[in-house]
Amino acid sequence: MKIICVVTGYLEENCYIIHNDKFALVIDPGDDSDKIISEIENHKLKVCGILITHYHFDHIGALEDIKNKYKVDVFDYNSPENIKINCFNIVKINNFGHTMDSCSFLFEKEKIMFTGDFVFNGSIGKYPSKNEIIMYKSLTEFVKYDDDIEIFPGHGPSSTVGEEKKYNYFLRGI
Repeated sequence: MKIICVVTGYLEENCYIIHNDKFALVIDPGDDSDKIISEIENHKLKVCGILITHYHFDHIGALEDIKNKYKVDVFDYNSPENIKINCFNIVKINNFGHTMDSCSFLFEKEKIMFTGDFVFNGSIGKYPSKNEIIMYKSLTEFVKYDDDIEIFPGHGPSSTVGEEKKYNYFLRGI
């Protein structure tokens, strides 16, 4: 599986296009639909679906453009736990806290996870104080995943579950 990161909008949100040289999924089309479409067209990919980690504006600004252009379904926190889209097998993990529609998408075989604004390299997403316990429960589930799973957050560089368990202040001691 190949991963293209298209940084979009003034908040520099990471939109990901994952593909196998033929079929693709778009994750969090935040803004700049022309940039996203250009990457898809340059690689001659057939888009099979869109994954949304949460519905903050910086993650869905180009959603309607991409959905309308490629006529595909959108998968999010309401989707079933196990999702099969063409050749892609995905485990959807609800990790509420940052928002109450926050989820991550795990590709078990490839050992990659797209975390949106739930967990970043060295930090976690902001959350309202009323969600503190909910966020803590989600984080306790996150640290159970294998250390070698690479995470791709909604902003900033990638990391691994193991690196975050070791160095992320918010995850130490959980």
